[in-house]
Parts: sequence; structure tokens; C-alpha cells
Amino acid sequence: MNIFKDFLFFINLSLLVIHEFDAIRRKEWRLFVFLKDLEDELAYQIFTLLHLPFLLLIFWFLTQATAPSQFSFQVIVDIFLIIHLGLHLLFRDHEHNRFSGKFSKGIIQSMAFFGLAHLCLNMIY
Repeated sequence: MNIFKDFLFFINLSLLVIHEFDAIRRKEWRLFVFLKDLEDELAYQIFTLLHLPFLLLIFWFLTQATAPSQFSFQVIVDIFLIIHLGLHLLFRDHEHNRFSGKFSKGIIQSMAFFGLAHLCLNMIY
């Protein structure tokens, strides 16, 4: 079961990275209060660099953390991905929301689904 749970978690991390590629393409920074009024090039650079600490944390917890820390990290990521879907639903009518296509929605919904599945499996096994 651990291999399956790990695989599920890695699928979700991969989807999260793909979503961030999509977010850059769709200029997601325009949804953020502190970035929306900046010129696109500057906002893009700040938005992209703001992901650095998150990526560092992900790599740290995947490679250096103890098993209990990794478990906690995975639970936090799972919960975040479920909440993340809620945030996208909340902002679906925002004038700058460009995540309206099936591809974008499919990635976001898949992350929430796999996050919930992984969270449930972690609680059961």
C-alpha cells in the first residue's frame, strides 16, 4: 500500500507543477491583489520567484525529512490541494480568471480528488 500511496502523492505533486506551468500561461498573478496592478513582466517574475520557497520545501520534505515529518507534510499538501479547488471555485467568476477550459479545470479537480484519496488512504493505512 505504501508504494501506491507514494505514487498517488507523486502524481499530485506532478499535477501541481503542471498547474503552475498553466498558471503562468494564464497569468494567474492578475488574481492576486498585490500583483494585479503591476506590469505583466514584473508581476510574472515576482509570481514565479514566490514559488521558490514552496519548491524548496517540497524537495526538502521529499529527500531530507524524517518519516513523521514527511507524513505531516503529505497531509498538509493533501488538505491544501482540496482547499485550492475551493479557491478556484470561489474565484471562477473573477474578471482575470483564465482557468475556464477543460484542461485547466481537469488539473485542478484532479489534484483535489487525488489529494482527498491520498488523505483518506493515509488515515486508513
